[in-house]
Amino acid sequence: MKEKEALIYIVEDDEGIQEVYEGAFEEIYDVRIFSCGADFFRSFAEERPDLIILDIMLPDMDGYTILTNIRKEDEKIPVIIVSAKSDEISFVKGLNKGADDYMSKPFSILELMARVKTNLRRSSLYVLSASGFTVDNNTYKITYKNKDLNLTLKEFKLLKLLIGKAGITISREELFKEVWGEDFFGETRTLDMHIAALRDKIKEAGGKNCIVTVRGVGYRFENR
Repeated sequence: MKEKEALIYIVEDDEGIQEVYEGAFEEIYDVRIFSCGADFFRSFAEERPDLIILDIMLPDMDGYTILTNIRKEDEKIPVIIVSAKSDEISFVKGLNKGADDYMSKPFSILELMARVKTNLRRSSLYVLSASGFTVDNNTYKITYKNKDLNLTLKEFKLLKLLIGKAGITISREELFKEVWGEDFFGETRTLDMHIAALRDKIKEAGGKNCIVTVRGVGYRFENR
């Protein structure tokens, strides 16, 4: 995951701190700031971020409630709590409810940026996002805008490879080698049949045809 491609949701109602976040992050990441839990969950339902920075004391619901609901929907998104509640009980409570990190206010923006970068790097080892698709290497699932494509293992490996090299044409030979292995001697139309199945499942989930056929060469995934 390139840093500029990372989408970060920040839930913080203090306008002064919002400005600090904007100044520090907007040139590096795609940042969206929410003043309350309701606004956050409306966006969360439409598009999942790569990381969340969460305050505890908010006007409509506390951060612990937000965190609990996030974890009901997604166990993998890194969540960093940044709160004025700096006591040990609040710290432990946040981690027990599923936070990946906890910082108390006032905080060092440089330290927060370093923690954001570390958590994004750690999560990118397991989850890859592109054009509404999310590839989860922990569960061997690929979703499109939160809709599970219900792929077979071969389909998962194939689409994962294409998304991982978005914009690059991958030869049929490389696809066979990476997905089926060196010793595959099956029907060559097997690849085309799997690509057709992927296109159908992406279409059923509401996605566009993002797998391009390059005649005589192979296939390419394009961000559309």
